Amino acid sequence: MSALILFLMMSLGTACPQEVRTGEILNVVTAGDGPAVVLLPGLSGCAYGYRQILVPLQAAGLRTVIIEPLGYGGSSRPRQADYSLTAQADRIAAVLDSLQLKDCLVVGHGLAASMALRLAYRRADLVAGIVSIEGAGAESAATPGVTGALKLGGLVAKLGGGRILRDKYAASLAKASGDPAWIDRRTLGRYLRNIDRDMSAFITAVKAMAAAKEPEALHANLGRIGCPVRLMIGTAPHDGRLDESDLAPLRQELPDFREIPVSGAGHFIFEEQPQAVVTQITALAESIGRAAATPDTAPEGASGNEEDLACAR
Repeated sequence: MSALILFLMMSLGTACPQEVRTGEILNVVTAGDGPAVVLLPGLSGCAYGYRQILVPLQAAGLRTVIIEPLGYGGSSRPRQADYSLTAQADRIAAVLDSLQLKDCLVVGHGLAASMALRLAYRRADLVAGIVSIEGAGAESAATPGVTGALKLGGLVAKLGGGRILRDKYAASLAKASGDPAWIDRRTLGRYLRNIDRDMSAFITAVKAMAAAKEPEALHANLGRIGCPVRLMIGTAPHDGRLDESDLAPLRQELPDFREIPVSGAGHFIFEEQPQAVVTQITALAESIGRAAATPDTAPEGASGNEEDLACAR
């Protein structure tokens, strides 16, 4: 057996759904050994979206733990659940407690970055550092992205047809990207798999997210976050780009905050320029004593276990 095959086998992820409350099941994919990097997909993505960065992170001596928040990807979508960002952070904490993990480096994409920030001040023992990918300190889940997802779901439900969903969704991803070349048929199918399975449940969950009320303001608690926070921002024009109103509270309140511009990228930096994401994660991991080495690139063809990463439920 070749060294490459052995290396790829070591990188495979294992899906291990975690029930945090009755009917609330989070899809969790784990792989590797060592200190944990917790990866939180955004609403428009899923576990599969992180496939290109898993092997190099594991090669750096890190354990990867992907957690899809409630209503995201392959996680359950119960009607009566609390979909506030604070409740989502508490569910993530419950998963980490179940896995007996502490001092993790947490990576959040888009809206999930706000969950990571809440997790950091509510459970400081669980978070040693944060890498945000195009995500600021949202005070509510009722963001333009959630509103857009709700409109898309309503349109598809009214007109019917998977083709409409696929075309509209692909167009929205392209508008949010600096370089949309990553949006091929296979990737689009993986991103849409769980939405396609039950559009009604998806619409119900997104409605609940938009209506959810936060028990406390995030901005008032940013100063309590003692760990380093790094924000990766795509510099290409794209839908959903962060503006001054998004960035000002982070700049003013976070004790250890730095912005990392990524030239030519849009909202999906881990798809468009995955090595840039690997570099930032491993650099922060090394600075807090979490990684053994920083690899330059992943082996050709390495992408992890696609069945486990396909937002499997």
